[in-house]
Amino acid sequence: MSREMRDAGIAGNVEYLKKIGAEKPEYLVALPDRGPNITHKAVAAQQVEFLREAINILPRDVLKQLLLQRDSLPDEETPLGFAALHINYELVKVVRELYESVSWSSQDEKPWLRLNSKKMTALHTILIKVVKEIFEEQEKCAMEILLTDPEFVNCTVVDNYGHTPLYYALKNGFNTRVSEKILMAPLPANSIYSDNLENYTSPFSFATNNCSENVVRLLFKKFGKWLDKIDERGFTILHIWAEHGKDEPCKILLDGDDDVADGKTKIFKEMIFLKENKKADTPLHLAARKKESKLGEILIRGYQQQLNLVKEINQDDVAAAECPPWTIKNIRGNTPLHCSLYAKYEELALDILSIDPMLCQVFNNKNESPFFLSVMFGCPRVLDEILKIDEPRFKMLRRNDGTTVLHYLSALPEKTCRMLLNKYWWILNLKDNEEKTALDYAKRNNVPWLINMLSDPSLIEKEDFDWINACKREEIDAVLTFVDHCQNLQILCRYASDTPLHHIKLPTINAYRSFLENSSIAELKNNIDHDGATPLHRALQRKDMNFAKALLLDDEVQRTIKDNSGKTAMNLLATLCKENEDWAKMCKLINVDPTLNTKFLQQGTNLDQMRNTLSVVAALLATITFAAGFTLPGGINSETGEAVLAKKVSFLVFLLADVYAMCTSILVLFCLIWSMVMDSNNPNVARVLIDRSMYILMQSLYATLLAFMTGIYTVIQHSSLWAAIVIFVMCSAIGIAVNKSILHWVISKLIPGISPEKQYQTPANEEEMEIIIAKDEEKTIK
Repeated sequence: MSREMRDAGIAGNVEYLKKIGAEKPEYLVALPDRGPNITHKAVAAQQVEFLREAINILPRDVLKQLLLQRDSLPDEETPLGFAALHINYELVKVVRELYESVSWSSQDEKPWLRLNSKKMTALHTILIKVVKEIFEEQEKCAMEILLTDPEFVNCTVVDNYGHTPLYYALKNGFNTRVSEKILMAPLPANSIYSDNLENYTSPFSFATNNCSENVVRLLFKKFGKWLDKIDERGFTILHIWAEHGKDEPCKILLDGDDDVADGKTKIFKEMIFLKENKKADTPLHLAARKKESKLGEILIRGYQQQLNLVKEINQDDVAAAECPPWTIKNIRGNTPLHCSLYAKYEELALDILSIDPMLCQVFNNKNESPFFLSVMFGCPRVLDEILKIDEPRFKMLRRNDGTTVLHYLSALPEKTCRMLLNKYWWILNLKDNEEKTALDYAKRNNVPWLINMLSDPSLIEKEDFDWINACKREEIDAVLTFVDHCQNLQILCRYASDTPLHHIKLPTINAYRSFLENSSIAELKNNIDHDGATPLHRALQRKDMNFAKALLLDDEVQRTIKDNSGKTAMNLLATLCKENEDWAKMCKLINVDPTLNTKFLQQGTNLDQMRNTLSVVAALLATITFAAGFTLPGGINSETGEAVLAKKVSFLVFLLADVYAMCTSILVLFCLIWSMVMDSNNPNVARVLIDRSMYILMQSLYATLLAFMTGIYTVIQHSSLWAAIVIFVMCSAIGIAVNKSILHWVISKLIPGISPEKQYQTPANEEEMEIIIAKDEEKTIK
């Protein structure tokens, strides 16, 4: 290019252009390859009028070549690219007029499609960078450049970075006129989009709330098949929207008609389940953290609509939806419900609970339940809803670091705090891993009214602890916590005619044995309920073999107590052994014979000690009765050797009673001897022999007493009948009183100081019980 031509382009010298155009027009295009021409210089100098005159002055073929030429600068722009760089609407418009002044055939190369060194068209160039001060001018320029290509082929060009003009238009905020114009181009979607995914970023990533509704709809319509593409970060478009709280695109999609049906299915039925690589969060997890957005609620509603559609169309596909997105856990074990509570997003949490109430029982890796989080982060509405669903289990009240819901009461309104204190007073003294109680937390947070209540538990209106449900739900920690906190457990159990042992259900025998080792629980092993049943009765009735076995192995558990129907636990066990061989094997394993009816021996009785005691008593009775047989009342006739009173009835009764007493005592000795033999071979038979020995020995004692009465009566009835009668009555009274139940009653009346009724008196009414409990609590506090 000559200096004269360059200066003419820069200065906008129309006279020079007329002269050279008339004399040597070919000189204008006779330039080195990719060199700048006069049109480039005029555009660079923004000589609008000069360019307009070129339309009238220059031949069409020369003008065509000028518009196709690229300069030698690094970017190698065409005149239109130069105009785009200057962001001058009038300049871009006049260049477009230059293009329109030339006829372009289908075989011609189009200047608006010529690429610079970055493989960008002028449309890329105008959109790639935003100049905020003149954004409206820039947008007008972009629209003008779009008009240069009536077929919108420039919209399909992909630059070195793998992006089309649509990418830059959406990314840089040309979200209404320009983006809509590109999307409305009558081209198939695959000609608008590039499959170069090395640096893929979906156009949907920039479908922000600033986009017009029509732009979003057109995006779904044209790019629906690429919705599930993953970008270079491993994100789906739904993750990006959820991460930034962009709910408008999803809302538009949800309310869209059939032309966006494919996109709707991908978003609400497929992509909602996908997990983001790093944090393993689904889009619903991310949306649940954005309280200011409604995306979480939109996703749930959209999923439900798609699920209903699936059920109507294809019943076989319903199984895939049995694990809905709100039940999925992320890497930290959080469901979307947990995430919404962390963010205090109560609306979404309530929405999820209304769909799936059982999610309130799901725990994360920190053992935090939704109930715990609703207290910790101050979500009273969610708290009330969970309490309506079900009574929270004990493990829902505490997390791994030992803190309980009572540690975080200061986050809630006072009314809610008081309700929780009334309900869960029995966990008041639990400490966290740092030995801090709820009172310590209240002091740290400086909540005066809460400090006052926690310092004085008598101010709390305590509700009854429902140990029955706690036992049935295997909440052993809750029961033990209550037991440790409650100093009047025995009174409560007697008043309720019930104990935790009558209802407890645990998975293993070791768990039961550990539970029974608690000192307060151990005192309840033989308590009876309102039906007269012991814990062993209840374990056998519900066929809980582990608990029954644990109780049968406990020496302190009584097996012969009868319930109100007259059945002992061993009667129930015998029936189970007949019906089920497993129970019979269990009994054999622990050496328990349910058919063994021992009246006097209990489990754990020391047989050797019992045998020694019985043998001493039996030998003594045998000796006494043997001697009495040769020292007869009234003596012996010295002449005949016969008993003097042999014909009297009372004497005969004496003699028979004495012989009976001697024989039974000797029989006891034989039974005890045989029991020693059976100890190792058949211990159950040995127990029966010892038990029967006790019964026989009682018969021997009764016979000895009868022999004594009749002997005395025989010798004094004629001389002192009244004395004989008194002796007879006294001995008879003793014989009657030795019955166990009668003896128990007599002793309790004669010696009130050890009366069981006085010792274990049950409160007459609720008022009396409350007084007793209050006294116990005062002692505990002191």
